[in-house]
Amino acid sequence: MSKRVDIAVIGAGNRGCKYLTLLAQMQELVNITAIVEPDRLRAANASKLLRRVSDIEPQIFSSCEEMLEKTVPEAAIIATPEQEHFAQAMILLDKGVNILIEKPMAVTIEQCEQIAEKAKKAGLVAGVCHILRYHPYFEALLRLATDGSLGEVVSVTHRLGVGIDRATHTFVRGPWGTPELTSPMILSKGCHDLDIIAAITGSKALKVHSVGGRHFFTNENRPAQAADRCVNCPIEKGCRFSAVDLYMRRKEWISGFIPEEGETAEAVIKRQLKSGEYGKCVFACDNTAVDRQIVTASFENGAVATFTMNLFTADDYRDTHISLTGGEIHGDGKKIEIIPLRGERTVLDFSDLASEPYHAGADRAVLVDFISAITDPEHKMRTSIDEVIESHRICLLASV
Repeated sequence: MSKRVDIAVIGAGNRGCKYLTLLAQMQELVNITAIVEPDRLRAANASKLLRRVSDIEPQIFSSCEEMLEKTVPEAAIIATPEQEHFAQAMILLDKGVNILIEKPMAVTIEQCEQIAEKAKKAGLVAGVCHILRYHPYFEALLRLATDGSLGEVVSVTHRLGVGIDRATHTFVRGPWGTPELTSPMILSKGCHDLDIIAAITGSKALKVHSVGGRHFFTNENRPAQAADRCVNCPIEKGCRFSAVDLYMRRKEWISGFIPEEGETAEAVIKRQLKSGEYGKCVFACDNTAVDRQIVTASFENGAVATFTMNLFTADDYRDTHISLTGGEIHGDGKKIEIIPLRGERTVLDFSDLASEPYHAGADRAVLVDFISAITDPEHKMRTSIDEVIESHRICLLASV
């Protein structure tokens, strides 16, 4: 067996804990040596998580600097808020650490380019968690669009339904409701989609145009009877944006509500509803993020694309239509229909994958790809920074 890679996880939020869980199941490949997490509750939660699935007890540090004074891992996964990615990536690369960065990799194109340049000069692996590239459905969609069987790509029409629960939790009440402190929604949420579009066209964007804005979740649209908090609101039971309904009745989107020692999950929810950011009326938040956006782009090879991002959908989904010189491809997130200009239509069905955990194995696949690129000099990571930086460039050009 080849030598295991010593790896650290920087950030123990939702994504960081998912990667920790998967890495704990990959002990033949990696040795988890450290967790960096300044938040006491999150650090303790990550340690408990690992103890439930393995006997691993990595060291806990409050910062990359503190970790690097004591130990320098061979690799690290950066899963912190995106505003922190650049500084953490640069300090880790300076110490010779291979990095895998949760999307978005940084918040300016200059930062993305600097990370890529430093990694290249140091001869280190630097990848991005663009997990859609590893999902079986999107793998098939990309293969069909680029293998030449239906000719050249003419246009791509792609729609992202964010889903109203995710939207109100993350982009209204949550920290991504203030893009000045995090990143524009088109980057934080839409970079996956624009990465798929860029991969389908196989070209660099020539022109990018974007329209959209925040028009609904504003104080002007607040119902006359609405209270500042859902828990005190007389019209809460009839409100489709109710925090009480989302967190207390349905118990959804509560994984980030971490209890104190001896506290119950129910108590944390009640505390959030009474005094936390997540208990606010959606029309009484300090959010500035867009609630709708459309991006159009033309590419150097002549292809054109439209991307629509919509918060007001019952479910989250992705829908893609590709026109080629020899036919069409349509995917609704579960099935892909191949429609040649001449000949029989065929359908590929991925419906069974919809309920599979960890994005139908894509989360694990990106980790394996990253580790393989470290241990095998001949292996090129599918989502290296050089490969996916175009999606970030388009997102930042499209910010409104």
